[in-house]
Amino acid sequence: MRAYVLSSLLPKLSKSSVLCYNGNMDIWTELGRFSIIETDRLLLRPFLYTDGDDFWEISSNPDNLNFIFPNQVNRSESEFLMVHYFMKEPLGVWAIEDKYTRKMIGVIRFEHFDLAEASVEIGYFLNKQYWGQGLMTECLKTLSFLSFEHFGLKTLSIVAHLDNKASQRVAQKSGFVLKRQFKGSDRYTRKVRDYVVYQLKRGDYRYE
Repeated sequence: MRAYVLSSLLPKLSKSSVLCYNGNMDIWTELGRFSIIETDRLLLRPFLYTDGDDFWEISSNPDNLNFIFPNQVNRSESEFLMVHYFMKEPLGVWAIEDKYTRKMIGVIRFEHFDLAEASVEIGYFLNKQYWGQGLMTECLKTLSFLSFEHFGLKTLSIVAHLDNKASQRVAQKSGFVLKRQFKGSDRYTRKVRDYVVYQLKRGDYRYE
């Protein structure tokens, strides 16, 4: 696995220029430093407004987002969603780009930070045309490595609908283990649905 920051694109900072009150690692600075990540086949990077066409291709197809949020009925609604959910607060949010076609094909992001517990939830989705190629597993393994080795996190969680077997397979292939099942209200339909929680702890992580 290769995962590294494209340092040539970033300004050089001295230790004294990093805003950190007690000299300890600051997760926001690290997230900024790793805002662009390269893997074998993918580029994880901040969203651009020019991703609108590719995002619309994803958000207009209900098969892509069946377990995430309702498919968008028009292009304007799709752009609103992209800007407010994925561009407005960019740290910890990565657009997934195919390195060879330069197409934006999905999203992986941190959600529900608990800095006191050094834990975070990870969410992701991928254009259906790219399913079954191990691409999301490649993203998740890379982000898990960075989370423990660079971001100072101790616990990573993934919450998936019980029926979302594809998302669960990605978690399992990335070393996450099933912790519990619960019933909860869907954030959009408000219907009670079954969910599962997968978790990976720093002590259980194995670098591949």
